[in-house]
Amino acid sequence: MREKIYILIAVLVHISGFGQNMEITWQQCFGGSMLDGAYDMVMVENGYLITGGTGSSDGDISYSYGNGDGWLVRIDSLGNILWEKTYGGTDSEAFNRIIATPDNNFYLLGTSFSSDGDISNDPYPGSPDYWIVKIDSSGNIIWDRIVGGNMGESLFTGSATADGGVLATGFTDSNDGDVTQFYGGHDTWVVKLNSNGDIDWDYTIGTDWIDKGQAILQTSDGGYLIESSSMLGEGGNISCVPHSYMTEGVLTKLDADLNIVWQRCYGGSDSDAFGGIIEINSGYLLSGYTRSNDGDVSGWHGESDVWIIKIDYFGNIIWQNALGGSNYEEASVINITDDNNIAIVGMTQSNDGDVSGNHSMSEYDYDIWIVQLNNDGELLSQQCMGGAGDERLTFGVVKKSDHNFVIAGQTDFGPSYDVACTPHGGNGIDKDFWVFEIKDCSQYPVGSIGAITGPDTTCTVYDSTNVYAISPVGGAWEYGWQLIPSGAGTIYGNGTQATVNWASGWEGTASIMARAMNDCDTTEWSQPHYTEVFTCLGIEELNAGKVKMRVYPNPAKGFVIFSSYA
Repeated sequence: MREKIYILIAVLVHISGFGQNMEITWQQCFGGSMLDGAYDMVMVENGYLITGGTGSSDGDISYSYGNGDGWLVRIDSLGNILWEKTYGGTDSEAFNRIIATPDNNFYLLGTSFSSDGDISNDPYPGSPDYWIVKIDSSGNIIWDRIVGGNMGESLFTGSATADGGVLATGFTDSNDGDVTQFYGGHDTWVVKLNSNGDIDWDYTIGTDWIDKGQAILQTSDGGYLIESSSMLGEGGNISCVPHSYMTEGVLTKLDADLNIVWQRCYGGSDSDAFGGIIEINSGYLLSGYTRSNDGDVSGWHGESDVWIIKIDYFGNIIWQNALGGSNYEEASVINITDDNNIAIVGMTQSNDGDVSGNHSMSEYDYDIWIVQLNNDGELLSQQCMGGAGDERLTFGVVKKSDHNFVIAGQTDFGPSYDVACTPHGGNGIDKDFWVFEIKDCSQYPVGSIGAITGPDTTCTVYDSTNVYAISPVGGAWEYGWQLIPSGAGTIYGNGTQATVNWASGWEGTASIMARAMNDCDTTEWSQPHYTEVFTCLGIEELNAGKVKMRVYPNPAKGFVIFSSYA
């Protein structure tokens, strides 16, 4: 695994699945002149909350506390910034996760090096610690909590719990403070907070060597599934036998009382780890990376592949697949789609093997990589999204449907290929948040538009304003209206209705047309609806002149004739 800005941040996660043949329907770059990274995102009413880290104090960032801050951005449904806030102190902070609560608030999970600013109380100054902040929907801090010890912690990820609390995991180097058990080196450390920020319990997994928690899940039976990327040493509570002295993916299943139910090591003779875990109806799916081609791994392509395994409820492997090319891949998203396929999103540096369409100029740069497998783990389709530079993804994906997603990642180069915006820090220098919506537009056609209803004739003395309408069109979320000639008046559309304000004194035949659209498709203009427009004599004018008038035909359609008589 690679390291991210300011603090160690895992790049593996579980969330919802993808369709394929995705097209970008809107996108934005957010940031300043320094390094800015988007790591996670949640959907809110009419938009999204995106969180990560920023090293900037200009551009879209309105305030800087120190070397690096946690940054929260609120956007509307088309990516326009509504507001943004930084969180932190005079040293470095960043948030890896944002998790919604049942009471319409949010947890921000990250690591803090500071002891001032927004950090209300740091019992362990001089060392990094887990920093967990609860905010309301406007970004105001409800409470914040530093947890850890005096030797330092780094938070990778977390998960919501059924009681409204939150789990956080990463690693600890401490043997004091909130850490009740320490085995040596780096230990995987899990802490559970309730909704008021109080510690319910903590749990350590490790040996006297290197262990880092990179995924966690509360299971349907009330227990917990914890992934530790471990280089196993002596002692501790990891009892499974590793395949090598390199990193293993160690999975520990706890019951609700924190007793170990089972524990398994997964991997081969090189480094292997997981960071995405989801529960399915027959067990669990895990996404990660592998550098092995033996042991539990087969089908490796080179360097580091995405590694997907399906296990039963007792940790036994049902199947596995290594996906990638001759360079580096990492998996960051996994889930089951509605059609029972498996969808993954991660990053790739390759353009061979299973990978095609990578846009990167350098072999050291990533594209975001979208993959779909069938339920047996066989590759169905793949797609690269990115520009000529380096695009990366952590946790920032929101599923709107199997064929429609919003992604918050990072880019350092644009406009280029899929990247249409320009990073604030300059191309190839520092990254911006890169936020975009994608759709498989073949799944979102717009239906046919019907006839327009409205008056065929109008007398502007009496009816200077007319309303026209069409029936709703399937798949459409917006409608366009047109008045020809433009000098006849002005037309104002409001969904399936439009109002025409006729120009004073104008006479003739006007045509009104409509079309329907969504962000994938637009219909042709409809058949025109014609309206004959007249300037008529008013009743007051007729009475004033004592003129007797005959009006025919009656009823009238298209035109009327006025004639006077004695």
